[in-house]
Amino acid sequence: MIAKTVTGNDFSGALEYGAGLRSDRTNKQAELISVANIGSHDAAGIAAEMQKVAALSARTQKPVWHTVLSWAPGEKVNQEQKLQAAALYCELMGASLERHQVAVYEHKDKDHPHVHIYINRVPTDGGAALDTAQNYARNVKATRQIREQLGMKPLPERRVTTKDVDPRKEEARGYVREQLMAALLYASIRTIDQLVARLQAQQIAVVLKRDAKGVLVGTSFHYQESSVKGTEVGIKAKQLRDHFRPFGSEALRTRNQAVDFTSGQRVGLALTTSKDEIAGNLIRVSDESGPAIGGPTIDDAERNENETRRRRRRPKL
Repeated sequence: MIAKTVTGNDFSGALEYGAGLRSDRTNKQAELISVANIGSHDAAGIAAEMQKVAALSARTQKPVWHTVLSWAPGEKVNQEQKLQAAALYCELMGASLERHQVAVYEHKDKDHPHVHIYINRVPTDGGAALDTAQNYARNVKATRQIREQLGMKPLPERRVTTKDVDPRKEEARGYVREQLMAALLYASIRTIDQLVARLQAQQIAVVLKRDAKGVLVGTSFHYQESSVKGTEVGIKAKQLRDHFRPFGSEALRTRNQAVDFTSGQRVGLALTTSKDEIAGNLIRVSDESGPAIGGPTIDDAERNENETRRRRRRPKL
């Protein structure tokens, strides 16, 4: 089982999709199977009721919570189990069915069982909206609890290949996944740097790859003698960006991206070591975002700005 969540501000569009009424993608195999705190049973009516409650909170700009709850292809799940899973998911994510409006649609257009859960983040009493922070990690934890309580199978995260035969690689992959997911659940970890520090403490080396604009685009980890990519443990760079983005742009920076405004240069604090050192007490933390590792770096924009300043200081002949 896996859960994927998005938030938005358009109840009508979201529920039309749930009901299979979108003009660009009609789905005749969509069925409303459950509602909470809603009197209507058509998409337009449900959307109107949810919008009315959402208006109680002027601060909530994205009141629509949409989660797709999916089971493994071939897994037999009856409708009662889907309803139980949807209800338990809402409770685990903090959307009490006594206070929040919920609509659940079952879709049968794919080769795997799945339901679409629509939650109004604003409760019916106008209280605090449903928190969206750390959605990815919370979804992982919630689906694990649902599987344990209802006896359902986990959804395979990736295709098994001959490379998975190496027991050391498999052990490293499992350990990194476990430690990474645990770290993302800590409320005190609100930045990439804090995440890296936590993994360091667990003897896991981290390599962050960024594009020319400094955007995090890839991750890899090294534990004992094995290296694994972020995609191999089910955590993509985009998911990390989405996880830390609510904490501000600085949360996505690493120490060697911090800007020293007095000199106009980036302060490079990345530490690299050999594999032998990694096997000992030293841990490697690299951020592949600049042309040089371990020292000050200047990006193109800063280089151009410095050149402009030098030209301004040149005396006219």
